[in-house]
Amino acid sequence: MIRLLNVLAVLGLVASAIYAYSTKYETLNLAGQVSKLKSQLHKERQAIAVLRAEWQLLTRPDRLQAAVEKHIALEPIGTEHLARLSDLPARPERGDEIGRLLAATATPKEKPSSAAAEPRTTGSITRTVTTTTRPATTHTPKAAATTAPTTASR
Repeated sequence: MIRLLNVLAVLGLVASAIYAYSTKYETLNLAGQVSKLKSQLHKERQAIAVLRAEWQLLTRPDRLQAAVEKHIALEPIGTEHLARLSDLPARPERGDEIGRLLAATATPKEKPSSAAAEPRTTGSITRTVTTTTRPATTHTPKAAATTAPTTASR
């Protein structure tokens, strides 16, 4: 029994040593990768600084003014380049766009007379729908009474 415990202790010691060494070398590998990434980041930051310096050099106002004078023939705006409001063409009449959209999407309330004569079926019940229109009558209010009711005196 003691020999078995000694063998297990030695195996545990060897296993922990292997784990410690593998962890150490993995850590060293990762530290090397971190240092490579830091140096790469430093190089990228230097490249960005160079590009910013070049941009500032290229966008100097005096350099741009010289390039404009050399390559572009600009002239001042005169009154012949301006127009009056009356010279513009009239805007086309747009009409009632909302009303037109509503009419296009609305469902008709009354169907044509040929559709009204056709039978309408719902389930197993068949019935005919007919529509009639009444003549319009004008309603005039009756003449107001000329005498107002009086209250009885006490």
